Amino acid sequence: MVGKSAQRVIIWIFNIILAVFIWPIVLLVSSIFTNIESCRRKTEKSIKNEVAVVTGSASGLGKHIAIQLAARGCHVAICDINFDLAVTTAREIAEKYGVKAKAYKVDVSKYDEIVKLNGKLTNDIGAATILVNNAGLLFHADRIKPTVEEIQAMINVNYTSHFWTNRVFMENMRRAKKGYIMAICSVAGLQVLPQSEPYSSAKFAVRTLMRAMRAELIVEGLRYIHLTTVFPFFIATNAKVIQLSKDEGFGTVYPLLESEEVAQRAVSGMLCGEVEIIIPSFLALMYRLLAFLPQRVQDWLNSTYVGSSQKL
Repeated sequence: MVGKSAQRVIIWIFNIILAVFIWPIVLLVSSIFTNIESCRRKTEKSIKNEVAVVTGSASGLGKHIAIQLAARGCHVAICDINFDLAVTTAREIAEKYGVKAKAYKVDVSKYDEIVKLNGKLTNDIGAATILVNNAGLLFHADRIKPTVEEIQAMINVNYTSHFWTNRVFMENMRRAKKGYIMAICSVAGLQVLPQSEPYSSAKFAVRTLMRAMRAELIVEGLRYIHLTTVFPFFIATNAKVIQLSKDEGFGTVYPLLESEEVAQRAVSGMLCGEVEIIIPSFLALMYRLLAFLPQRVQDWLNSTYVGSSQKL
C-alpha cells in the first residue's frame, strides 16, 4: 500500500501537472469561447409590439436601455422614483420612436408597488414580457461607514427588488410562453470592490440569483424565458462616478463607459441569446485569470490596488 507521504507527493505532482500543462489550455479555450460568444454576429429576435418594464429608467443607463428597446419597436414602461423626469423621458421616447411609452412612479424595493405596477401597465399598454432590472444605488453619504438605513436601502434596491420584479412579471411570461429578464449587475459582481461591501456583495448576490434562476427554468422546462446578466465596467453617468474613478484610479485601467454603448451592447446581446455579458469583453479574461489564484492572493491584490490608487 502507498503510504500517506507518498500519496501527498503524488497529489502534489498531479496538481503541478494541472497547473503547468492543463489549466493554461483550459483557460485559453475558455477565453476563446467567451470572446467568440461576445463577438460573433447573431440575428436578434424581434420584440416589435412587445411590452418592456425598465426600472430606474428616467435617466442614465436605464433611459438608454429603454431607448434601445423602443428603437426596435417595443413599448416601454419608464419606472423610476423620480416621476417628473420619468414623464419627460417617456414623452421623448414616444415622440421619437412612435411606440407607447408611459411613466410610472415606483419604489422597486416594495413588493406591493410592483404588483400595482403590473396591473396598471397591463391595463394601459399590455402585459409585460420583458423585464430589465436596472434600478440601483451606488453611493452612501459616507462610503467607509454608511448608516444602517443606507445599507438596508442599498440591499433592498440593488438585490431584494429583483426577487419582487422577477416574481411578478415572470407570471406574464409563463402565460405568454415567452420572455426576457435582464439584470444590470457590475464588474463589482465578478471581482470584489473593496470599501464598498454593501454594493459589491449585493451585486455578487444578483449574479448568483440569475444563475440559480436559469438552472430552475431549465429544470422546469421553461426555456422560452431567457435570462441575461450584464456586468459593465464603471459608467460615466454622473459627476460622483467620474470623481470616484479619479480617486480610485479606475480610469487608469480602462476609460469610463458611456451609457449608450452599454445599452446597445446589452440589449443586442440579450436578443441574440447571450446569458452573461461582460463589458468590455477583455475583462472576462482578467476575471478568469484571477479566479485561478488562491483567495489569499486575490485579497492581497485587491488591497494593494486600493492602497496604490488612493495615492494617485
